[in-house]
Amino acid sequence: MDTDPVFLHIRVVLSIILGLSITTLLRGLASIIEHPQHRGGSWIHLCWVVWALVSVVTFWWWEFRLIEVRHWTFGTYVFVIGYCAAWYMLCVLLFPDDVREFGSLENYLLQRRGGFFGVLALITVLDLGDTAIKGHSRWQALGDAYLLHTAAMLLIAGLGVALRSRRAHLLLAAAALAYQAAYFLLEYFTLGGT
Repeated sequence: MDTDPVFLHIRVVLSIILGLSITTLLRGLASIIEHPQHRGGSWIHLCWVVWALVSVVTFWWWEFRLIEVRHWTFGTYVFVIGYCAAWYMLCVLLFPDDVREFGSLENYLLQRRGGFFGVLALITVLDLGDTAIKGHSRWQALGDAYLLHTAAMLLIAGLGVALRSRRAHLLLAAAALAYQAAYFLLEYFTLGGT
């Protein structure tokens, strides 16, 4: 396989940003364990944190497919780095520096849900571009399940913005986590093959 040597440089930058994303999530979880009353953890928030961790780890795994890109341009580079930065932004939104005015991470997430779910929708749309960069054969290999996944994630993001009830958000977060884990386990367990 002929790989553009520029990808080696891009892979390093991509890894730094995604590593910061995972670090943000793990550090946030550690802060909840250290001081559960200070940050006010909740099941809604925890489901989204675990969802984000599963998603970032699997995204990083699948970005290995960028090795198939034969020619990199600055525009493609900026797109991929921007996509990674959107993941980092999502992770930071789950663990803001100060939640005192909201009282808890759950209240913060529910009151500022437009930002979180807006970034989730953005990431979903950016994934279409990322898949296109990997080539037509990638689209074919992913099949209809990928388009259904995209629609499901956009629906989840829309519901996340529209819903106000804590109970509805808990059901949405738990369903999103279960769906995401199942989708990645069923569809993308190995890099080999198609």
